[in-house]
Amino acid sequence: MHAATRASRLLILVVAVASCSNEPTAPTTPTEMFDVFWETFDREYSYFDYKRINWDSLRTVFRPRAEMAQSEDALVPVLKQLVAPLRDVHVQFMHADGGVVASYVPSTKVNWDENAWRVFRNSCGYAQRKPSLGYCTAAGINYLFVGSWNTSALTVADIDAAVDRFRDAPSLIIDVRPNGGGSDELSLALAGRFATATTTVGYVRFRDGRRHDSFTDEIVRRVSPRGTFQFRKPVIVLTGRGVYSSTETFISAMRELPNVTVLGDTTGGGSGNPGQHTLKSWRYSVSRWIEWTADRRVIEWNGIPPDSVVAWTASEVAAGRDPVIAAALTKVGATIR
Repeated sequence: MHAATRASRLLILVVAVASCSNEPTAPTTPTEMFDVFWETFDREYSYFDYKRINWDSLRTVFRPRAEMAQSEDALVPVLKQLVAPLRDVHVQFMHADGGVVASYVPSTKVNWDENAWRVFRNSCGYAQRKPSLGYCTAAGINYLFVGSWNTSALTVADIDAAVDRFRDAPSLIIDVRPNGGGSDELSLALAGRFATATTTVGYVRFRDGRRHDSFTDEIVRRVSPRGTFQFRKPVIVLTGRGVYSSTETFISAMRELPNVTVLGDTTGGGSGNPGQHTLKSWRYSVSRWIEWTADRRVIEWNGIPPDSVVAWTASEVAAGRDPVIAAALTKVGATIR
């Protein structure tokens, strides 16, 4: 394991332990819950200064509304309004029954249509190996799909087995457009199959529990070669506005590799490494870090632009044609039969 990776994991553990140790006594009334919620964000949330949020002012506005709430369920809509100005996809509310309430839902157009994608799948001999992993190796098309980095359904071994099938392929298309994130370990493990040298791919800093502008030391994120072989031939990575979190980390890594072209649209722009806390029946998540690409671009709210933009044409999609996949196939000299 790379030293930087070990350091990153250790720091995440330290931050998590510190968060738990600083957790106030469990609140019992909606007003107490509000105060604990506000204080937790005040201590941990990473983007107050970046987003120019006056957190004290928001407390002044919303605490009287919390005092009027008669239950925890009645409080959650107030808390949702409190954090709405953050426009943060990683700030969510999770109920004990499994329900999830997002505090922010982006309105940007996503370059992904499942029906058009299925038309392509049916034309290329697609093999589904895991719920979020599959590939085409027929009809002259070498295509790998990763729809999630969910560690309960996907392992590094699964990823390696898929990549190993393409050892002799002249090129490879990797599609992550509907992938909203999951495990950084999995996403960087895949990137490592294409790295031919240890490469800096980004930076992160965590809030350290003090002032809003006070952070831990910078952690340099790197990718090193790994696996049974390194795929050195042309790689096209398909991306777009549906890409968030660990998948943006993947894009941040792949764009630094010399044989990779990123194609499609700018990513969604949401990176937070959220921690979770509990009200009573409800839990909530808090973004704790700022992530930068290797060229020092903050990913949150900006996203990562592609090397090559592909227009998402409604008429093509309605006809069952995926414009992004079509552009990628053109680049590698393949066609859909």
